[in-house]
Amino acid sequence: MKNEVFQGNDISDIDREMWEVQNEIAYYNALPYVFDDFIEVPKLSDGMIYLTCKEKTPAIPEKKWVPGYILSICKDGEAIGEVALRIGYTDGLYYGGQIAYNVDEDHRGNGYAVRACHLLLPIAKAHGMIKLLITNNHTNNASMRVCEKLGARFIRTTILPEWTDLYKEGQRYQNIYEWDVE
Repeated sequence: MKNEVFQGNDISDIDREMWEVQNEIAYYNALPYVFDDFIEVPKLSDGMIYLTCKEKTPAIPEKKWVPGYILSICKDGEAIGEVALRIGYTDGLYYGGQIAYNVDEDHRGNGYAVRACHLLLPIAKAHGMIKLLITNNHTNNASMRVCEKLGARFIRTTILPEWTDLYKEGQRYQNIYEWDVE
């Protein structure tokens, strides 16, 4: 049996990426955060849109799910989408991200997802989070533009492991972005 030591040119590009991804996951999993309980989330507004907390989702350890918040994105008294913030760092969140957003089709293209992400920052900071991962399907140009407008740093496009829910839903590649909360 060959000794699995990564040295110089002995590893293929795929093996190198897997090694880099594992190091990145270990880095993010070591980042600080605080979750003693959910915080009370006030109406968060930037004058154009506002967020209202729709649901607080508890952790489900057996599924390796962390606690999170789901908020409605509202404009002029109408819900126009949702944004979610997951609290913590796990192997699964490397691929699924701490932030997820969806703006109703009729309201897309107006920058509401970017605004909603900015409005989430007080919640992330209240939980001691310093970096947030935002991920998207490698073909989702609109979500990639949201990440760029936020100033999130593109880390890589990676192959999804078979154990992830995203893989089970049919996706195969995921873009990984890092957004610095500080």
